[in-house]
Amino acid sequence: MRASDTYTEVGTLTQAARLLGATQPSLGRHVRELERVLGEALFVRRPGRLDPTERAHALYGAAAPMKAAALEAGRLMAQADQRPVGTVRLAVSEVYATQVVAPLAAQWLAEEPGLEIELSVSNRSDNLLRREADIAVRFFRPEQEGVIAVRVGRTELGLYAHTSYLERHGEPADFTLPEVAFVAGYDRESSPLAPMMKGAVGPGSPIRFRLRTDAILARYAATETGLGVSVYLADVASERPGLRRVLAERFGQELEVWLCAHPELRRSAVMRFVWARLEQALRERLGN
Repeated sequence: MRASDTYTEVGTLTQAARLLGATQPSLGRHVRELERVLGEALFVRRPGRLDPTERAHALYGAAAPMKAAALEAGRLMAQADQRPVGTVRLAVSEVYATQVVAPLAAQWLAEEPGLEIELSVSNRSDNLLRREADIAVRFFRPEQEGVIAVRVGRTELGLYAHTSYLERHGEPADFTLPEVAFVAGYDRESSPLAPMMKGAVGPGSPIRFRLRTDAILARYAATETGLGVSVYLADVASERPGLRRVLAERFGQELEVWLCAHPELRRSAVMRFVWARLEQALRERLGN
């Protein structure tokens, strides 16, 4: 039937054979066999071409919907093969998990019913080679050999205050002024923010921490009710209403943002799907 349909479409044996990837004698045999079964000729043979009869045109018209359905079925099957199916575990910091990755994951899950996402939310670094996570967003270049890593942009740590705080106290000009109350991003000296803040203030300088916490979202909540000044990632602060950067000439640190993955990324279609979506979103977010 395919041979007959293709003949009817193109009108020459040579072109039909080329389209079907078959030999002319083979196609000729298929058509003659179909004519034998039907008990009538389907083509009038002329030099260099085949002219379809009315019966051939009728068969072609009847077969067209079946051909379209078969093509659509093939397209859907191919599409299904490309759909991500499985679970991907993402390791992300507390603030990026809440403000960036969770909303993105909700979009992916709405689009892809076969996809599942696990979020490992922590400010420590999961070991990708031990499969503590499949993909991670990090603010430093990974040192583990074998980890796949791509820099997707840069952001910056800076000090921010809410407008309600600034309306009461004005723009701070120095760390040590009595009215400058800080919301610290740590409650232990082991936090990486502790030496950064001390280095910015200088040795022996008094600094007033009104609240100390390791919970970033708690620190944000306190800062955004006007309690004091706190450290934010610049791209995060730009999305939170009422925040303004302060003391920029005294404190700031640029950070590289890296997307990292276990080597299984090269073999896993579902990991590649999540990686591609996350990489695109981070590059757009960070202007890279």
